[in-house]
Amino acid sequence: MHKPPIAEAVHKALFPRPRSNDPQSFSAHITRNLVPEVRLETSMFYGSLDCIEAQYPGLDYSYAPHRMRLSRFPFHHKLFRVFDELGLTEAEIASLCRWEGTKSARERYEKEEGVKVRDTTADTVRLATPPPPPSARFSSEDRTQSSARESSTLNGNVVNDLLPMITTHPDEEEEEEESSDEEIESYGLQLNQRLLYATAARERGANVPLDEQWEQWLKEAVERGNYSDMLNAIRTGQPLGDTFSNPSSPIPPSNTALLSQLALSARQSVNMAVAHSNQPLSHSSNNTSGTAR
Repeated sequence: MHKPPIAEAVHKALFPRPRSNDPQSFSAHITRNLVPEVRLETSMFYGSLDCIEAQYPGLDYSYAPHRMRLSRFPFHHKLFRVFDELGLTEAEIASLCRWEGTKSARERYEKEEGVKVRDTTADTVRLATPPPPPSARFSSEDRTQSSARESSTLNGNVVNDLLPMITTHPDEEEEEEESSDEEIESYGLQLNQRLLYATAARERGANVPLDEQWEQWLKEAVERGNYSDMLNAIRTGQPLGDTFSNPSSPIPPSNTALLSQLALSARQSVNMAVAHSNQPLSHSSNNTSGTAR
């Protein structure tokens, strides 16, 4: 089976369902539709026809710039689409397109006249910027950069942590130690007062709880009969070592210093009571002496 001619295949693709007013052949389509569009495009592109190139534009239907110039017109736009759908080669397109204004018409003129007509279609078109050359990037470089960033971040964090330690002054440390000593001392005084009040309340018969070790020690002191001696020693300010020189159960070690402070607080309370009791006496003695005179 013979292959149909290219012109017949193109015409059938251009007009699959021909109407009464459509051209009956491809040559009729050229005369009626394609050549008028070529003349119109030449006039729009070159202006006047006083130059050889305008008279023989040499339009190549396989050349992209020429296709761009002609694709503005509907029949040429449809013709190029059919060329692409049929997959025509450049040789097949050149053998088909041999009408006015095409490349074949210019070549015939150049052969007859012995001149070369220069095509100026692409003179005003700037060459495209070449793409950048391909570059290779290795993962080891990314790891090195990321490890460098992590190390710098770690060093910055260490410096930030050490700055407060370096900038701390000895005076501030001494003030912190003094404040902690004052807190301990104030807590000890409060505990001494609480124990003193609890001891006095227990002496009056009130059931006031004390420390468990003190409870056990006081219980043994009462059983030995040394409880009253301990209270007298605290009130009078006598040394506690003489009063409890031979106890069967020694003073709880954790509260030995506390007991000494308790005795000191008791002595201070006794002195304050004596001072308050002496003030009315002196005032009354002065009044008496004044009356006597």
